[in-house]
Amino acid sequence: MSNRSSPLNIMRHFHLHALMLLMFVAGKLAADEPMWQPVVATPQAAKPPAVSLEDRLRDVEAKLQLLQQQPVTPVSAVEPIASPAVPCPPVEASKNPKMEGSWKNALWFESKDKAFRFNVGGVIQYDTSFFGGAQNVVSSIGTFNNLADPNLALQDGFSFRRARLRFAGNLYEQVEFFAQYEFAQALDLRRRTLGLNTTTGFSPAQYDFDPGDGVGFNEVYLGLVDLPHLGTFRVGRMRESLNFVTATSDTNQVWMERGLMFDAFNGDFNFSNGMTLQNSWMDDRLYMLLGWFHSNNFSNRGFYAVGDGDYAYDGRITGMLIDDKENKRWMHVGADYSYRVPYQSQVRYRARPMIRSGPSFLTPSILNTGAIFTQDSEQIANLEFAMAFGRVTFAAEAAASWMNNAWTGGLPLANGVIPAGVVNRGSYVAGGGYVEALCFLTPDHRPYRKERPGYDRVVPTDTFYCMNGEKGQRFGTGAWEVGMRYDYLDLINNGINGGIGHAMTFCVNWYLNPNARVQMNYSWMNREFAPADLASRVDGPFQAFGLRFNSDF
Repeated sequence: MSNRSSPLNIMRHFHLHALMLLMFVAGKLAADEPMWQPVVATPQAAKPPAVSLEDRLRDVEAKLQLLQQQPVTPVSAVEPIASPAVPCPPVEASKNPKMEGSWKNALWFESKDKAFRFNVGGVIQYDTSFFGGAQNVVSSIGTFNNLADPNLALQDGFSFRRARLRFAGNLYEQVEFFAQYEFAQALDLRRRTLGLNTTTGFSPAQYDFDPGDGVGFNEVYLGLVDLPHLGTFRVGRMRESLNFVTATSDTNQVWMERGLMFDAFNGDFNFSNGMTLQNSWMDDRLYMLLGWFHSNNFSNRGFYAVGDGDYAYDGRITGMLIDDKENKRWMHVGADYSYRVPYQSQVRYRARPMIRSGPSFLTPSILNTGAIFTQDSEQIANLEFAMAFGRVTFAAEAAASWMNNAWTGGLPLANGVIPAGVVNRGSYVAGGGYVEALCFLTPDHRPYRKERPGYDRVVPTDTFYCMNGEKGQRFGTGAWEVGMRYDYLDLINNGINGGIGHAMTFCVNWYLNPNARVQMNYSWMNREFAPADLASRVDGPFQAFGLRFNSDF
């Protein structure tokens, strides 16, 4: 079939002929019928020569061919009419983003639409520590910690408290990642402290002092942000954030060490493997966090957590009652709760000095319950309060931990037989808290962090300078802050003699700039037992002084 005789062409010619026929009939009718309004008689003009219907059809076909030869605009190129009732589709992040670097108290790289963000940074904290106390108190602490030489319980030291490297950012707006690694910890692999035979071999006991270097996870997680109605979901190794002082980042801590309460109830699971869901409302003034974690936190540097049914369920809710940025005032309240199935049915409460030298295993406990066994749960509850009015900051927290059907020395056998040395302690309750007050001597203040409610970074109004350079001689004071804190912890209950601790700590903090500070702490600590004994539980005080040089970036 030729193109000329195709059904489409036949239909097109049929419609053209029908249209021309109608036009011809209408023209004839208009020429033969009189007009409706009167017509003034005028000389009749000469009529144009008649055009045949065939000529008209040729003219129309020629015009149609010209129209077919012109380019046709595609429908997709036509700009749609904007309609407010139809939502605009989301803008996708560019596939090949160009990122630019900037300094925001750390090195950040961002794309223009902020869909891609990358940060590299870290923290360095270098401590010097000095201790003093009566020899019988020092020796009792050494015996309390089963040291080979009890007289070496409290020793002066120079050490890296923290040395961390961090990578963080966002991918395609919604996926976040955070990876921070710790280089300042070590593993106690010394044969003499592991109870191995040190009388043979090439390393005699008197020289077997060095632990093994250890590098591991500090906080590593992945997340999805801005989920509708849900907020932020994260999975990995994270802070459980069961109080105000825990939620405050290590780089923003006021004191060299968190208090007795934290060490006893949160120290063994400051970082845990699990997942969290957090959200905020009312301009981030109301905050909530839910967490599901594994209670086995004794694995090698947090790489894994294994054990059937050993889970912890956390909840935190906080509110910002005052948020007055203009006058530098804020007030915070909060409550925390954790329901925990103890790993291997064991719980231990301990507390270490407010100032330390060396890694954790070299820092002796001054209070310690030893292992408490239970086949039930452990529960922790905490109340938070903090506020800042200009230069002055005040905070206080109280916490309690309890478990039912507690035992010491082990658990009853499956057949109900109670082995020798296993004692039922009924319900065990421990409690503690702290109160602190701080004041800036310079016109500075301590800000509040809404994203994870706690203290935020101090930015001095006058950056420290004492130097000569191309810009001439420069001098600045930085920010100066003084403060005091009282800590209390009670681990004595139902025959479990973990001890009672008191501590008064005084600080002078010098913030050179937003990324560097010098901290000076003096702490007086006292421990009591009921009853005291001559072996390891000797009542009495001791003192410590610490100096920290801190920089984070």
